[in-house]
Amino acid sequence: MKIINGKWKDNNNNSIDDFNITELLEIGQKVEAVYGKQITYDRIDVISSISSLNKKEESSLAYLLSDNRGISKLIGY
Repeated sequence: MKIINGKWKDNNNNSIDDFNITELLEIGQKVEAVYGKQITYDRIDVISSISSLNKKEESSLAYLLSDNRGISKLIGY
């Protein structure tokens, strides 16, 4: 799930309907569990992106996040 031009879209670029509403609700619960009520587009995007990773990608992300220098390199420091 992503927000594209202010509208929710699923991974196939379809609008929200009865078939994909469950995924949207799950992302909402995850965002709220991590960030509380302080929800932003960026925070939704972070959780959506993490949720779509496979195991190898998730492992790589965990390594990158645990290495403070890795994040600094990504943002240009």
